[in-house]
Amino acid sequence: MYKAEKYLYPDICKWFKFFLEQKFRQSKIQVADTSRKNLSKWLVENKLHEAFPDYQTYEIEVDVSGVIESSKEVHLAFVECKLGKITLRDISQLLGYSRVALPVYSFIISPKGISQSLNSLFNIFRRNDVLYYSKDKHVIIGKWDERRKDLNLNSIIPKGFSI
Repeated sequence: MYKAEKYLYPDICKWFKFFLEQKFRQSKIQVADTSRKNLSKWLVENKLHEAFPDYQTYEIEVDVSGVIESSKEVHLAFVECKLGKITLRDISQLLGYSRVALPVYSFIISPKGISQSLNSLFNIFRRNDVLYYSKDKHVIIGKWDERRKDLNLNSIIPKGFSI
């Protein structure tokens, strides 16, 4: 259905905004396609950079970025989108971004799911440890349902994790 990755972004943005609004009901949520600019620049353009003292180090181009503003805290949230099957290389890219900016959520989503080697890594060898970018934060992998324009909750890795 999607001819290029950029055509995924509007649907993912809509889903991600709704997801974050459900998780953070008392917060202001902003979600945008940030695939074509550094996150640091986007934060400055939206006057959000002051909430992140190290924002200048965010020289990363995350496909979809979210900002969650509560009365006490401000957090980032990320989604990387892939058209093909997600590979270890794709996860590594997002892990790097996530280690730098420490988002509260970090998703990688594809309508095609994961590659065979990742399937083995997670479902046979149980190596979920490779998904962690902080002590208590990890990348969440999911399959995008093109028809429903929603994340297939049965596809979530790590298995048993509830979003």
